[in-house]
Amino acid sequence: MASTSDLSPAERQRFIMNWLAEKPNISVSDIVRRFSVSEVTARHDLVSLESEGKLRRVRGGAVSLSRSNAISYPEERINVQVEAKEAIAATAATLVDDGDVLVIDIGTTGFYFAKTLMDKREITIITGDLAIANYASFNLPNASVVLLGGSVRKGHLYLAGALTLDCMSKLHADKAFVSADGFHPDHGFTVEHDFSAMIKHLYLTNSNQGYMMVDQGKFNKTSFYQSAQIDDLDGIIVDGDDEGIMTAAIESSRSHPKLYIAK
Repeated sequence: MASTSDLSPAERQRFIMNWLAEKPNISVSDIVRRFSVSEVTARHDLVSLESEGKLRRVRGGAVSLSRSNAISYPEERINVQVEAKEAIAATAATLVDDGDVLVIDIGTTGFYFAKTLMDKREITIITGDLAIANYASFNLPNASVVLLGGSVRKGHLYLAGALTLDCMSKLHADKAFVSADGFHPDHGFTVEHDFSAMIKHLYLTNSNQGYMMVDQGKFNKTSFYQSAQIDDLDGIIVDGDDEGIMTAAIESSRSHPKLYIAK
C-alpha cells in the first residue's frame, strides 16, 4: 500500500470512510497517526465528510452514520438505487424554503432527502422515522424535529399505530414529501402495509402541498394498498421517465401536478 502521508484530501477521506466501514468510530488521534497529518488537517477532513452527510462528528472524532442510523425498513438497503435516490432528494430540496414545516416520510428516500437539508434555515421536520429524526437532530443545526408518537414497529425503526395517526391528525405542515413502493396508472401509488397507506394519506391531507418522491424503477408496479392518487399531489419527483409513463398519467389527470425530473 502506498504511503498514506502522500494522499490527497479526497484519497485520505476515502481511507477514513473505509475505516468507519469496519469500525464504529474514529478519533482525531487515529487519523493523525494513520495519515501523518496535523490535528487541524484531521479535523478538517471530518468537517468535510460531515458536510457531505457521510459521518457524524463527536467530541474527539467521528462516528459512522451507517452504524448509528439503522434504516427504518430492514428490507430496504441504503445502497440500492443510490444515484436515483440522491438525485430525487436533491431536486426535492429545491422545493423547500427557509422556515418551512415539513413532513418527511419514513424510508430510505426520505432519509436521503433529510441529508440534503443542511443549508435550510429555521425549518421544522415532522417524521415517524427514528433514523431521520436521529440524523436531523445531530446534523441539521437549523432544524427542529417533531417525532410522532406511537409504537415502534417490531423489527423496524419507525412509529406506527393509532397513536401515530392521532398525533399527525393534530399537526399541519407546509409541505409533505412522501414515497411509495409502486406506481401504476390504473392503481395510483401503492404501498405494502395498510398503516403506511393511512399515514401517507394523512401526511398529504394535513399539508398545504404534497410531493411524491419515486424512482422510475417502481413504475408499472402495484403493491397492496393505495396511498395516493396523482390528483392528491402538487408535484411528483422522479429520476427519469424514459417510457413516458408518468408524463402520460399526469396528462390524463384532473389536477396535472408538476413533474420534476431529477438531473
